[in-house]
Formats: sequence, C-alpha cells, structure tokens
Amino acid sequence: MYTNQPLRKVLYAVLAGLLFIPVSCHRQEIESPAPAANKQAGAKLSDAPCVALTFGKELGTWSTVPNSRFQVIIAADGNRQLVGQILPEANFGSRFLIRGGQFIARPDFTPKPEAAGKKDCFVQGSDGNGWSVPGFSVADLGSNFEQVPAADGSPAFRVKDRFQGVTDVYSSKTTLGTWTANNTILEARRIAGVGLVVAQNITLVDPRAQGRDMFIIRGRNILQREDVSLPNPLDRGRTEAFAGPQTGLNGLLPPFASFTIPGYDLLPASAGLDQAYRRSL
Repeated sequence: MYTNQPLRKVLYAVLAGLLFIPVSCHRQEIESPAPAANKQAGAKLSDAPCVALTFGKELGTWSTVPNSRFQVIIAADGNRQLVGQILPEANFGSRFLIRGGQFIARPDFTPKPEAAGKKDCFVQGSDGNGWSVPGFSVADLGSNFEQVPAADGSPAFRVKDRFQGVTDVYSSKTTLGTWTANNTILEARRIAGVGLVVAQNITLVDPRAQGRDMFIIRGRNILQREDVSLPNPLDRGRTEAFAGPQTGLNGLLPPFASFTIPGYDLLPASAGLDQAYRRSL
C-alpha cells in the first residue's frame, strides 16, 4: 500500500482534504487554548439542536467558490460554534476566514444534511449573508492560532507552528499520526538545507529497509487527507510549517526531486516501489 500503483487505486476513491481541521474529532482533543472573552452572541454547542455540530464537521459548499470548504470551528471558550471557510490557496492550504451563521443559509450555499437549518447554532454575522462576525479577533480562537493575510491581503487565521523541537532527520523526529490506508506512521523530520518534511515511516513494511530506519517524503497536504488520523487535530492546520508545495494524489506525490541526506542512502523508485531514504550502515 506504500507503492505508487496500489496507492493510486485507493486514492481516486478518497476525497481530497483541503482543510486543516479534521472531519471528526471532539473539541476536548484540541490543545488547550487561552480563554477569550465571549463577545459574540449565538447558540452554544451544549444547546440540543447543535450538539452534533462538533469541531471539524463539514458544513457544505459555496457555489461561488466551490473548491473552498466550510467546517465547524469551536471558539476558545469551548462552547461557541463558528463557521470556518478554508481558503483554496495553493501556496497555503490551511488559512481560513470566519463567517457568520447566516452564511450556511445563503441561497448559493448547499449545506450538508446535518447543517441544514442550523444557522442559528453559530455565532451570527453582521448582515443577512453572514459575511463577517462583528468584533471577532484571533483571541476568540485561542493561543494556538495566529492572524495572517490571505492571498488578497485580507485578514485570515491559521494554527501556529509547534515543531521547533524537530531539529534533525532522526533523533528528534516527531510522530504526527497514522495513514490508516496502510497503518504506517507519519512523522515530522527536519532535513538540513531543505527544512521540515512529512515523512512516511516504512521501516516495518518495506523489505528494502532491512531493519534500518527508512522513510518516504510526502507532500505536506497528506495531513489533510480524511484517511490520516492525527492525535493532535490541529496539526492539519500546520501544513505551512513544512517545506515544499502541496502535491498531487492528495499529498502522496513527492514534493522534491531527489537529494542527498547525510547518513542515508537514496533508494530510487523501481518496480512499483516509491523512492525512499534508508539509514546507512
């Protein structure tokens, strides 16, 4: 399942993930944010009609920007639902805007069944279209988020980097989660001269490893796939921390041409096996 040909068979059946926020997770799993003042009125997550709209639930599509995704975001106080629009920006892939609840009731918005008729579950916007939420700031999201510009310069938000402690390719590597399609581990590793990369650890599944550390470098957008399980759900929004572009096959294609990693042998792609790096003897 870690080779290109079998992967392609699986991947075309899997929906592409754009959003940094997971499709389903409980808000209790999010890193503890600093509470913010409750400045906006609206229904709460604890209200009966709204309990199913948990952090990361997909809300639907907007025909004006069909490749933009909308999902539930929970405010830092843990009990306010926000409409998050994840921007379809190829250079970023994880920046988002906050819309008012009215947005999912617009005539040009097609809600998911669980979001239909639920606009009042969300913090309301300043107008009938829910274009913006009055008084909203990054403080409402908590200390794990920061404000950044969108491609057009308008204010957007993203999750802060947490990988400063990953300083090399092996000794400080950090587990990100599991690609459930083949039960292999995804890790954050740092390569000198390249930067932080998403590495699929195939030491236990590729016979070429011969018991040595071995990995494949994947596109950063693999973290946004629905078949990737991340214990820290906010890592879906940290794609900008990783070097290289988003890549095809939902992040499975390599983001770089081959290069040399000190202490590792380059194993070229052959016979259906992906290019990989194996620790030298």
